Amino acid sequence: MRYARVMGIAAAFLLALAIAGCGGSSGSSGGGSITPPPGTVSVKISPASSTVGYGGTQQFTATVTGSTNTAVTWSVTSAGGSGQIGTISTSGIYTAPTATSASPESGAPQTVSVTAGQTTPNTNISVPPLNATTSVAVKATSQADTSASASATVTLSGLSILAVGQCTPDTTKPGTLNCTAGSTGTEVSRSQSGGQTLYLFVAGFGILPGTTYSISGSDIVITQPANGQFQAASDGTPAVYFQIVVSPTAALGPRNLVVRNSGNELTSFVGGVSIAP
Repeated sequence: MRYARVMGIAAAFLLALAIAGCGGSSGSSGGGSITPPPGTVSVKISPASSTVGYGGTQQFTATVTGSTNTAVTWSVTSAGGSGQIGTISTSGIYTAPTATSASPESGAPQTVSVTAGQTTPNTNISVPPLNATTSVAVKATSQADTSASASATVTLSGLSILAVGQCTPDTTKPGTLNCTAGSTGTEVSRSQSGGQTLYLFVAGFGILPGTTYSISGSDIVITQPANGQFQAASDGTPAVYFQIVVSPTAALGPRNLVVRNSGNELTSFVGGVSIAP
């Protein structure tokens, strides 16, 4: 009997220890370890905003926290959903488009009527409709958690005249203009009998509808181009042609060609137009 009583007391003592060890008493904290829930994945992109000239590049970086997998997937989007918006590499290098292009909704290129000189008839020239995309979003999405992402705003801007030349009527195809441009500008002649009317051709980044053109001096008159006169050069560079009238009394020598975009940015092609006898 005495042995059984001792065993009963020992069992009760062990039970009390077990209860205490499990935090059974009111208000006590548990002695065991608790595994915390997985961390929340978040993405941060840098820089958060950038201005990139047409045809330019910008390096973006993405920082992923909350996961050992720090890889991201890069993408480019536009609120308008149309026109060229540029591309981005797997390493986050964004390349801006050299020009905006026809939107998918536009269908076939529009046709415009252009007068190619005073003595040749009008002709239909196919011109792709241009959609002026001015802002895009660069997005980095976590590969560990595709619901986690971050975006940066890219403003497309900047002007750069690469070449200036002339358009002349094609004698074998009445009504057709042949345009060529050079990197050092172009030489135009004046006419003593009443001035010279011709077409100037400009190629470069940012040459889009909404840009305006002027030439230093008051002896050359420019007719600002219509939207249909903006089109790509043979290598895809944005280009435009427009009419100029050179006064018969224009002073000989070089002129600066100045371009202004809708954002009031200016660029100048120094000495790009030279007046000859």
